[in-house]
Amino acid sequence: MRGKIILPNLVAVLILGLGGFAYLKSSLTGNTIVHLRENLKTSQSLFDRSEDLRGFELLFSTRAQASSKDVLEAFAPVDLQPAEGETEDAVDKKIRDIWFKRSVKVVEMMSELWSEKTGKRPELVIITDSKGYALARNMTPNACPAGFNLDKSMPVVGQALAGEAVYAIWSVNDSPFSPTNKVKGSCEFMNSGLLELAAAPIWVSDKVAGVLVIGFELSNGTAKKKSEMLGHDVAVIKGGKVYSTSLTGDLARQSLEQQMSQPDGAVRLGKTLSTGQPSDVFEINIEGDPYLAILTAVRSAEAKDQVANVVMASVDKATEDLGALVSILVLMALAGIIVIVAGFLLGNHFQKPVMAIEEGLLKIINGEYSYRFDVKSSEVGGLSYRINQLIGVLTGEEEEQEEVGK
Repeated sequence: MRGKIILPNLVAVLILGLGGFAYLKSSLTGNTIVHLRENLKTSQSLFDRSEDLRGFELLFSTRAQASSKDVLEAFAPVDLQPAEGETEDAVDKKIRDIWFKRSVKVVEMMSELWSEKTGKRPELVIITDSKGYALARNMTPNACPAGFNLDKSMPVVGQALAGEAVYAIWSVNDSPFSPTNKVKGSCEFMNSGLLELAAAPIWVSDKVAGVLVIGFELSNGTAKKKSEMLGHDVAVIKGGKVYSTSLTGDLARQSLEQQMSQPDGAVRLGKTLSTGQPSDVFEINIEGDPYLAILTAVRSAEAKDQVANVVMASVDKATEDLGALVSILVLMALAGIIVIVAGFLLGNHFQKPVMAIEEGLLKIINGEYSYRFDVKSSEVGGLSYRINQLIGVLTGEEEEQEEVGK
């Protein structure tokens, strides 16, 4: 009896609960992903604008510093008369030594200034002369590219020598300063690198006396800061490879790179780089976790470097708030427990008087004709009274009249 009372109600609770949970989860998840797609498009547009602003900020600050008192003093005229028998080249060398010492102080000062301002020391601060030869660089003033001509090897320097302040993304690879460059007399700029550079002319007496170059690497740390501001993961893709990313761990990086190297990923990347237009939102998996992503070309990079940004939104992160739906499962479980307890109590309520009647009938069958039922139940009390009446008729003993149902 208990089973007949409990089972139908329990099945009804499970069907309604699980059905409601599945419907709500499916509906809300679908709506969330639709909104996530639209949000990702907006985020990508904001990201591109923020990147442009970063470039303008670096360019503006570099141009302002190129005209600062400390920089201009480094290029103050040197009145040096040749000693007796001293050649003109020897005098020029002395002048360049003076400029070098002044430039060393300036580049170190610029490094400290940027470190205090942004919390990050620039990878490069370089000062060149009017012909594009590097006089000094920060941290290791005498190291590469000090003494090398940057006019052609670093395009922003050439443009700055022409009087124009410039911002660009520049790759060390395939440049004269690449580790793979075997040209005699070359130097390693850095092991590898993708740098955002700003170069500004240093004007002295209406002439470009030199160039100030400031550069930051597009590192994982930079990607993480961008990710924190944007609220989505980001990555820099160079030549189809992941150069830097806010994703944590080598496996995540490899997973993203594998996705980008797939035929459809390569086609999508190529189209984005060739047209300069953002890609459509597409689905990727990072270590098995679903993401939505969008590609955008880095306009300030040279076309040969094939540099693009990827903005990625985690589907799991976007839908984690749907965990509140678990409350439906909890409520369903509570309802199931209530059904079981209520069914058990209700079954006992009906089963006990029925069992009492069954036991009494067994006694009468066994010859105890004087036995009378005394079952107090609003449901079966009347039945026990009528049975007592029937026994009285059969045995010739009349039953006392009492209210039926007690």
